[in-house]
Order: sequence, then structure tokens, then C-alpha cells
Amino acid sequence: MRLSDVAHALEGRLEGPDLEVSRLAPPETARPGELVAVREPKFLPQALQSGAALVLPDGLPLPEARSAVRVASLGAAWPRLLALFEPAEPWAEPGVHPTALVEAGARVDPAARVGAFATVCAGAEVAAGAVVGPYSYVGPGCRVGEGAVLEAHVTLHRNTRLGPKSRVLSGAVLGAVGFGFQDGQRLPHTGGVVVEEGAEIGAGTILERSLVGDTVVGAYSKIGGRCYIAHNVRIGRGVVMVGFSGIAGSVVVEDGVVMGGDVVVSDHVRIGRGARVAGGSGISKDVPPGETWAGGIPSKPLREHWRRLALLDWLAGMEKKLRRVLRESDD
Repeated sequence: MRLSDVAHALEGRLEGPDLEVSRLAPPETARPGELVAVREPKFLPQALQSGAALVLPDGLPLPEARSAVRVASLGAAWPRLLALFEPAEPWAEPGVHPTALVEAGARVDPAARVGAFATVCAGAEVAAGAVVGPYSYVGPGCRVGEGAVLEAHVTLHRNTRLGPKSRVLSGAVLGAVGFGFQDGQRLPHTGGVVVEEGAEIGAGTILERSLVGDTVVGAYSKIGGRCYIAHNVRIGRGVVMVGFSGIAGSVVVEDGVVMGGDVVVSDHVRIGRGARVAGGSGISKDVPPGETWAGGIPSKPLREHWRRLALLDWLAGMEKKLRRVLRESDD
């Protein structure tokens, strides 16, 4: 790709020779023939030493005759720049691969893609433009909506429904039987899982199907990798849940919540609309809308958390003073 093509795609302008570039590279490992995005001024010296071409915002000084693409805002241009160099991942060719199993009674739209060794069970539906990646499993009563994508090795157990343009990354399991027992016997899980339009489920994440009704991930929510979402959880629209987090059964996460990594939420808790939960927190009680909570177990509102830490520091200082007083009195 030539730098003039990059400039056109980013609505920027080319300075210096119109070089051919092969890929994006970080400043510390870039070489001539590659392209570095200088997102902060502190990275410019290292980027210049690399000999690579540059993408940088207006106003950042640059030696003459250096090949670069100038943009008004690199932050705004960043998604388009990444898209230019993202290799295509079709996951499957149009139609049904010869090694795939589509059972009688399954409905696969002619415009869908079903990859190698995938299985689509009787009663399942794969809509137009949807992709079922290699080795994926679509169980009875499942629906893969228009333009939805299952990457490789995704499992949809029965009654899992994916909305249009949703995406499930490799290794995720949706609709597994939940961890529900009574008198030592596993309870039947009669419900399903609903992933609404534009939502994304990260690699290796597990969503349990509900006892009754549906476990729900709302539209345009983003669930990170290696998360665990238990039965009957309801996650609202536009929620961000970073990886390695876990939500116990029957929790409600309202619209617009942001949860950092490695967050644990106890069962039957409600996290209010627009709340923020810092990484590593343990939530054992309801979080009011709009509040930010942090800390270990149990987590607290952010101000209480900082106050608690400040008190611990104060107590440690007082302990030192007390020990000094006691030593002086012994002398």
C-alpha cells in the first residue's frame, strides 16, 4: 500500500516521497518500509530513528523530506488506519463447506457461510450474511442473525439466539447448563441465551442458559475474553465488561455500565445504569446508578475506598510514632 492511499483513506495529506508500506509497526521495532502511528510526542524520536514512514497529527514537528501522512486527529483516524492493515478473516467461504454437517430441518440461508467441520442441528437457523466458523456447533433452536459471526470453535447450545451483526470470538460457549442444584440434583435449565444486535462475546467466554426465561446480553455490549456469566443474568445495552470477570446468577447489569478486568459480582446484585466498577473489585451489594466503586472484597464507593486507604496509611504512621515513643520511654 502506498502512503498516498493511506492519506486518502484517512482524509489526511501526504508529506515527502510516496513510499510503499507493508504493515503497521510499533516505534520500538519498526523498520524502513513499515508505517508507525505517532500517537504521542514522546514516541517521535524513536519513530524517526526507525526509518519507517509516519502517521502523525498536525502540529507535531517533523524533519523535512521525511515521508509522513498528516491527519487532523490521530485518535479519530486510528480505527480507519487499523482497518487498512487488518488481514481479511472470512472464516468460511460462501455456502456450506463439504465437510460441514447441516442436519435435516436446519435452515441455512444461501447467502450464509458455514465453515469446515461445523455442525448446524435440526431446528437451528443461520440467516443471510451470517458466518459459522470452522468446527463451530449451532444447536437445536438456535438462531444466528443476519450478518452475525461465529469464529472457529464456538459452541451454541440449544435456544441460543444471536442478533444481527453480533460477534462471538473463538472458543466461546453460549447456552451451557448453569450451575444450579437442589438437594444434590442438577436443576433443569429450560431457558436460553439472547445476545442482541451488535454485541460481542470475547474468546473463551461462557454464558449459561437460564433456568426459566433468558440470560441476556444487550445490544452493542462488549464482553471480554475468559469471562463467566451465570444463569439468568441480564446485561443491558452498551455495557463494557473487561476480561477475566465473573457474574453470578440472577445479577442485573443496567445500561452503560463499565466493569474493569477481574471483577467478581455476587448473585442477585443490581449494578445501576452508568456505574463504574474498577478492576479487581468484588461486588457483594447493589451499586447505585452512576457511582464508581473500587477495592477488593467487599468493594466500596470510590470515595470510601480512598478514605479507607488513607486511614490505613495514617494508622501505619501512628504505629511508627508509637513504637518510637515506647522505645524512648524504655530508655
